[in-house]
Amino acid sequence: MYGFASKNNNPSFNPHAPPLQRSLQIFPTVGFQLSPNTILRFWDENGMVYNSAGGGWFVPIDAMVTHRLDKNWVFAIGGSKQLVQTYRQYDWSSYAKISYNF
Repeated sequence: MYGFASKNNNPSFNPHAPPLQRSLQIFPTVGFQLSPNTILRFWDENGMVYNSAGGGWFVPIDAMVTHRLDKNWVFAIGGSKQLVQTYRQYDWSSYAKISYNF
């Protein structure tokens, strides 16, 4: 994804805001079927980010295990840890989700 980050750039709140920051995000998603109902996926939630303002990359290792409970319900848990951090975003992250498909 390539776009512009508008964080804190609303003219009504901050009239002297800097120009929008360009950002590039890369999600090289890779998945492995561990069992008929379980998948291990890498870089599904947190991808690699390039910060054009500072000229640095943020590269995490991101992994998520997704398990289908039945036809409609899916549970997932994952986490990520930074590997390359020339653009500070976070050190550790964890997440979980429950999905209902209809």
